[in-house]
Amino acid sequence: MVVYVNTREYTVMITEARNQSFIMTAYKDSDNLYRLVERLRSDFNVFIHIDSSSTVLGEKDLNRLNQLRGVMATSTYAITWGSYKHLLALIDLAREACKWTIDGGYLHFISGQDYPVYSNQHIKDFFSDNKKIYMDYRDLSHMESHQKKFFQYKNHLWRFNYWNKLVHAVRNVDNWIQRSFGLLNDNIGGIRDIAQGLVWMSMPKEPMQYVLDYVRNNSRFMHDVYQLQVPEEFVFQTILGNSHFKNDIEPNNLRYADWHRRNGSLPAYLDESDYDKILESGCLFARKIDSAISAKLINHFEAR
Repeated sequence: MVVYVNTREYTVMITEARNQSFIMTAYKDSDNLYRLVERLRSDFNVFIHIDSSSTVLGEKDLNRLNQLRGVMATSTYAITWGSYKHLLALIDLAREACKWTIDGGYLHFISGQDYPVYSNQHIKDFFSDNKKIYMDYRDLSHMESHQKKFFQYKNHLWRFNYWNKLVHAVRNVDNWIQRSFGLLNDNIGGIRDIAQGLVWMSMPKEPMQYVLDYVRNNSRFMHDVYQLQVPEEFVFQTILGNSHFKNDIEPNNLRYADWHRRNGSLPAYLDESDYDKILESGCLFARKIDSAISAKLINHFEAR
């Protein structure tokens, strides 16, 4: 297979459809990225987008990754937190991954800062003959106030760094104007039953293809999505929550995370002290992982 990244041609070593595929976005920590890819590619196809604005990963990594059997790597979008570009990267990869995943197989969204808790065989067995959609999922009535704001307020500043203090101040003014003049969103593309959740999820190929077809055929929906804050957290949940796949949704994305600031990060960079809690959670994947801070933890995972 041949792919083009910024007009450059790469021959990709994906030669067969497999039961499961991993869709990954990455921008840092090359050590964990390569360890993760090597762990997965022996049993799964792996599709990777590298943030084109990354100062850590670049063309040399595209060359290296695309020489690995079972791997396709691209670098199309410069991604800022909460922007539309991350959603586009995931959709592009998912379209390609569906071509190389057998009917009835599974697709998984992960980041380059994730790691499997169990063996590849355990993952294969868990999703065998399974139809459930494992995702973080909450409807409007269960959203926290900040999650509702991501949907209600149009994000006119999506091109800019979300965490920049000046951008934050301008956004507050923009939000006040929208609130004061009755400009808040109450639907996405005509859908009023909105659902939200983290984008890291696992689902069968069929509902994934349903979402991809929906966004391709509903330009009004995507126009509205374009204006959301953190749009990736609304698209899959809202579309599937309003489809015949709704009853297949299991509101558990099987990803362990510690939502406290620790080890210099929120969510926390996990370390060896988290091992027992991760096992007790029943989750199949853990995040966030740092190749140095999480080294002993990863060794525990690898030993299982």
